[in-house]
This record gives sequence, C-alpha cells and structure tokens, in this order.
Amino acid sequence: MNNNTPQSVGYTKIYDYDPDLSSHPIPPHLHAVPDTANNRLDGYLLRFERLLNVTFRSLMILAGLGLALLMFTQVVLRYLLDSPFSGIEEASILLAVWIYFLGMGYATREREHIHGGIVSLVVKDPYKVKLIRFIGSITCMLAAILFGYFACKYALKEIDKGRVSINLRWPRGIWSASMIVGFAMMVGYFLLETINEWRDIRRMKRSQKGA
Repeated sequence: MNNNTPQSVGYTKIYDYDPDLSSHPIPPHLHAVPDTANNRLDGYLLRFERLLNVTFRSLMILAGLGLALLMFTQVVLRYLLDSPFSGIEEASILLAVWIYFLGMGYATREREHIHGGIVSLVVKDPYKVKLIRFIGSITCMLAAILFGYFACKYALKEIDKGRVSINLRWPRGIWSASMIVGFAMMVGYFLLETINEWRDIRRMKRSQKGA
C-alpha cells in the first residue's frame, strides 16, 4: 500500500461531504454516532442510541405512509365523491410537521445537515481541521439549544392554553410537540458529535507527542 495515500481530508483538496464531487469516505469519528464502543459505557450508550434510532425511523416511516394515505383519501373524496373533508388537511399538516422535525434530528445524526466544506480546501493540517470542526459542532449545538428554547417556549404555551385545531378539535400541542422532539434530537446528536470529535483530537494529540 502506498504510504503517500491521503488518509485524511486535511492532506488533499477533496470535497469531503459531497458524494457527487468526491468518493473520499468520511472517517467514522466524524459521524455523530461512532461505529464502535471503546468501553462498556460507550456500549450501553450505543445500544440506547440504536433503540432511539429505530424508534425515530419507524415514526418517520409510519408518518410518511399515513400522509400518503391521507392525501390519496382526500383526492378521492374531493374529485370522485365531491365531498372533501377539511379534517384530513389538518391531519396531513400534523404528519408533515412531525416528519419535518424528526427528519431534522435524523439529518443531524447522519451529518447531512447544511454545512460548509471550505476548511478542507484551505487548511492542510489535520489537527487544525479537527479543531475547527470541533468548534463548529459546539457552535451548532449552542444554536440548536437557542432555537430549541424558543420552540419549547412556544410549544408549552400552546399546550398550557389548551388550544385546539379548527376542524378536528385536536389539541394544538400535538403539532407543537414535534418541535420539542426535533430540537432535542439535534442537541443530543450535536453533543455526541462534539464528544467524539474531542476524543479524536485528544487521541491525535497523544499520538503526536508519542511520535
């Protein structure tokens, strides 16, 4: 194997996060969730996260199927039976909102959220690249906490006042709760991402000192 082959994006000009521009794989430690556990506590946390992952993915799939079924039903009622039901539109919005915020959290888990890749083109030192990404993850986590705070404040206000939807008379808190779940997922996965990147920085620092 050629030892000059780049092992990190810091060594070459590669668009690390765009599969259409580069086939360079993302190192496992850059994901929010690591592939392997280094100790027993990591093992418990990974199993718990996998359980959450299965739960959230199942909810997104069920909500997506439910939304498709509701849209099909509304089309049949409106154009074939000439008897549309406004409650279906409310239920569709409910499912769409939950899909959106669950997807927002899941995108954070997979590191598919919008972010820049110019660091990989400008900075060549792998340690500095990791440090910049670590700072970026902390910044994103703080931003998610801030937006999540206002989302939770709004959602709790809706729940506390007992507001209901117009047609179905369902509590509006069911819609608003999706924001709490979505931002909680984002903060949790950004926290995992930050911890993993900090560990990776410490490992690289120790290896540099040992060399």
